[in-house]
Amino acid sequence: MKKFLSLILVLQILVMNCAFAQNEDEFVKTTQQDLIIVAGAGVGGAILGLSTLSFYDKPSKHVPNIWTGAAIGVIVGVIFVAYNGATRNQGDLTSQVDGKSFETTARRNWHDEKFSLNLTSQSNNSVSVWHQDF
Repeated sequence: MKKFLSLILVLQILVMNCAFAQNEDEFVKTTQQDLIIVAGAGVGGAILGLSTLSFYDKPSKHVPNIWTGAAIGVIVGVIFVAYNGATRNQGDLTSQVDGKSFETTARRNWHDEKFSLNLTSQSNNSVSVWHQDF
């Protein structure tokens, strides 16, 4: 348990040092929240593993249940943090521009209108060169 807490403390210090060097407060907050979620899920799993010991006649033989519960808790915490990170900016992808919905099809049409490529073939001594205009 000491090693686990030491690891969390070292990671916290590293994150804070990187954050002060980069001066990005939002990055620091989300990273700290993510670490707290994963550590909390690990502690919760360890508590659940500890609670299973009361069901055995010889609990000392089943102490690894605590570590198994902690590992499962950390895995669940990492999955939760990864899902939150993947869906955190979902609203930005489906934003509105000028009051109109800007879904994938509309975005593709907008790019086609603004940045249409004019590819023309120019020959230069029997070598075909493609020219691109924006």
